[in-house]
Amino acid sequence: MILFAIALTIFLTGFILGPLAFLFWKSAGVSIHLAGSVITNILVKQAIFRSFGLAAATTLSASLIAFPLAYLASFREFPGRKAWDRLLLLPLVAPPFVAAIGMRHILARFGTINLLLMKLPFITHPIDFLGSGLTGIFILQVLHLYPIIYLNLRSSFENLDFSCIEASSSLGAGPWRTFRKILLPLTLPGYFSGAYLVFIWSLTDLGTPLVFDYPTLIPIMIFQSITDIYTNPAGYILIIIVSILSLGLFAAMKRTLAHRSFIGVSRFTSSFERKTLPRGSAALATAGIAILLIISLLPHAGVLLSSLSERWFFTPFPEKISLHYYRSIAIHASARKSLINSLGYSTATAILAGILALSIGYILSRTRFKLRGLIDTITILPMAIPGIVFAFAFLTTFTGTILDPRTSPILLLVLSYALKRLPFAVRAVHANFQQLPLSLEEASANLGATRFLTFRRITFPMLRSGLLAGIILTFAFSMMEVSSSLILVSQESRFPVAKAIYMLAGRITDGPAIASALGVIGMIITLLALYVVSRLSGKRSSISISL
Repeated sequence: MILFAIALTIFLTGFILGPLAFLFWKSAGVSIHLAGSVITNILVKQAIFRSFGLAAATTLSASLIAFPLAYLASFREFPGRKAWDRLLLLPLVAPPFVAAIGMRHILARFGTINLLLMKLPFITHPIDFLGSGLTGIFILQVLHLYPIIYLNLRSSFENLDFSCIEASSSLGAGPWRTFRKILLPLTLPGYFSGAYLVFIWSLTDLGTPLVFDYPTLIPIMIFQSITDIYTNPAGYILIIIVSILSLGLFAAMKRTLAHRSFIGVSRFTSSFERKTLPRGSAALATAGIAILLIISLLPHAGVLLSSLSERWFFTPFPEKISLHYYRSIAIHASARKSLINSLGYSTATAILAGILALSIGYILSRTRFKLRGLIDTITILPMAIPGIVFAFAFLTTFTGTILDPRTSPILLLVLSYALKRLPFAVRAVHANFQQLPLSLEEASANLGATRFLTFRRITFPMLRSGLLAGIILTFAFSMMEVSSSLILVSQESRFPVAKAIYMLAGRITDGPAIASALGVIGMIITLLALYVVSRLSGKRSSISISL
């Protein structure tokens, strides 16, 4: 076991820290002396300011949506509360990259909304909802990402010691004062985790700006620099900026949370009854959530209608519905091959992530290995490192080697997928390990069973549901991974679904419709995965994670 733990430590260090160290070393040699001229370039400055502004606005807007939703779901009772709680997960089904295709149909100058408003008639000229494209990117990111903060806040609220709230009410504090003085400080760990994920996701989102053809953002400039990576230092400079920012924010939040007391946070043990909302307030809350959910799912509806429309031109809705483009996937070589490829890549990713999570969870929970702290730290690092940084680091590190992604990208692609989802899988498995009674394993050992037999007959069966849930989620979200898919794969025969969608969406004729059909298949797989995971866990599935 010690030898295996050492080998696992070397593996994680090699494939997580190795490429990052190589990237920093190479960037110092390639571009450090040109950093000033790159950063002062007017286009680069615009990209930096707009990217940071977009990420900050997205995080703030998602927070403003998520806080009242989480508060309502956690502390108030109203008709359909449990159903709405599950339905609010639906925006996560389609990444903004796919939803952008549907958004163009819905909010374009002659899209569904404008045509309906002109037909009613509420307006005489179409409204430019999407503007230059940045507005559309912002809207999509907010609608897709607010559930992440919502889920983290829900998890934090559920783990509160509700006696603090009862004591506050007994002392005469109103709901707002209780929220400001008790709830908000105690939920900062969960909120910071969600807000960090949203900020970095928005800052490094590559797919959505590509679909909207908006070039003045950091991820797009990094992506464009790949074609002349050995002559243009801009990509290296921007990657280093993103890396330093991501790791700096991650370290700052860890340090801030480590120096604050959250003693009031403990798993709910005392009885707590949600206050029932008055009929009028309940109706208002239900209507508000329904409207938010309808708006959030408009891009998804646009993708679905686009995939089913045999003819859709200057009309609010498709003139003719058919499954033509789904059948086209079977005969379109690039689309069919990409779907088969992604199924294979995602299966390999899920298996690898499951093995790593189970091994790491066991080492952290059931051994006294001296480097456990190092393994835990390295395991959580991929959450702090954006996917575009991982992909760029893998590309620069392994180009010209036996693992050159230009000729054999599959192994690096699977590793990239697996390592990015490893923190979530490890945290889930580790939590399951901690909930298992150690006395059962000790009893097995006392009866003469070996460590392997104890694990196979006692530990693993009790972990099976949680591990399977993690594997299913890893499979589903790997199917629609964007950054690594676009950067690491250049051969059409090796395209995953995300790369095929990107290439097809740019075609004039039937490309966007076939891309939409592929996107709908990806959404169905993700939706089924969320359903299976909720059934396995027996409750609302959560993607919350602590920093």
